Amino acid sequence: MSSISELQAERQTYQEQLDIVFSQIRDDPDNAELQALQGELKNFVDLLDENIADLKSKQAPKPDPKPAAPPPEPAKWSKENHPAFKKAAPPVEEKEEVAVQYQVNDSVMAKWLSGDKGFYPARITSITGSSTDPIYIVKFKSYDNTETLRSRDIRPISNKRKAEGPASASSTPVATTPAPGVVSSAGATMYPEAKKEPEADKDAAKPPKPKKIKAKKELEAGKSKWQDFNAKSKFGKSNKKDSMFRTPEGIHGRVGFTGSGKTMSKDPTRSRHIYQVNEELD
Repeated sequence: MSSISELQAERQTYQEQLDIVFSQIRDDPDNAELQALQGELKNFVDLLDENIADLKSKQAPKPDPKPAAPPPEPAKWSKENHPAFKKAAPPVEEKEEVAVQYQVNDSVMAKWLSGDKGFYPARITSITGSSTDPIYIVKFKSYDNTETLRSRDIRPISNKRKAEGPASASSTPVATTPAPGVVSSAGATMYPEAKKEPEADKDAAKPPKPKKIKAKKELEAGKSKWQDFNAKSKFGKSNKKDSMFRTPEGIHGRVGFTGSGKTMSKDPTRSRHIYQVNEELD
């Protein structure tokens, strides 16, 4: 859709043409073509005036809406918000912490009182004292130190109690509270290292498995290739030449030169010289 400025420029063009035609009609009032052209141009100008008027009415600025009324201010004083009329909150009931009762051989986190006051894994070896205020004797797992602690110095490792000893019975043992002044000691426990010794002896008795040579076919193939190479090489099969200083086989063999055409030299025989009578006369 054309804008108002474009329509106004187009109307200006038609108006100029209409003025030119109007001046020509004055010179030639009987010209029918000029009169027809004058009518068409006038219609175009009127039509453009209507379009411009419609666009101006549509683009007219709308009246500004009335501003909304501001919300009412809250009351400065309210009976509900006044502290004197507010109901006091019910006091929170403090739940008394139930002291955890530990048993012998329980794994706990015990406080190292004689050291850095930190908590370390330990095992309860014995329990003394009363049922309301028991005294625990614990032994730290990572060290050989023992400590005598109260309930406040012991923490459970988890919700379930864990005993280091093997659970032989399927039923859960009934927890018994030690009587005052009675010392309950832990039963004998077997270290895991002692259990592993028989298994280690069994493993040591077994003979070691022979090691498998990998890629045996590749080794045999390489060996055969090397043998073929030696057989075909000029150094593998070389005709042995007889040495000139060779000794003949046998116990009476002597050293001689080969290729000279002479026979081998013989050792002179050693014999006693016999003097003849005729030799002195000569």
